[in-house]
Amino acid sequence: MEAERQGLWQWLKGRGAEMRFVDFVLLALLCALQYPLWFGSGSWWNVLSLHQELQGKEAVLGQLEARNTKLQAQVADLQTGNGAIEGLARRHLGMVGKGEIFVWVVPAHASTNPPALPARQTNLF
Repeated sequence: MEAERQGLWQWLKGRGAEMRFVDFVLLALLCALQYPLWFGSGSWWNVLSLHQELQGKEAVLGQLEARNTKLQAQVADLQTGNGAIEGLARRHLGMVGKGEIFVWVVPAHASTNPPALPARQTNLF
């Protein structure tokens, strides 16, 4: 057994340069196989950046969903009742309901030329 080991060892020593070349080729092959894992399109760096981008888009999506929910509630309110329509008319058009008195409060620090009063419109309610 010992003689067999010595013979194998001598054989490997004699083939040292060839073995170094084989080792180099195997190492180069291993590196070539690892390159796409670290630097290719499916690399860890690319996955990390895509994950961060996904988190940003999910945050924007959450904000847009909240806005859509609010708009859907406003649409449903406008479709079912007159309260929302009346509120919008009062706020944006300066409308006044029957039996109500329009009062315009001017702040003390306002300019001497106050803005013109909104035109009186016919009451729809």
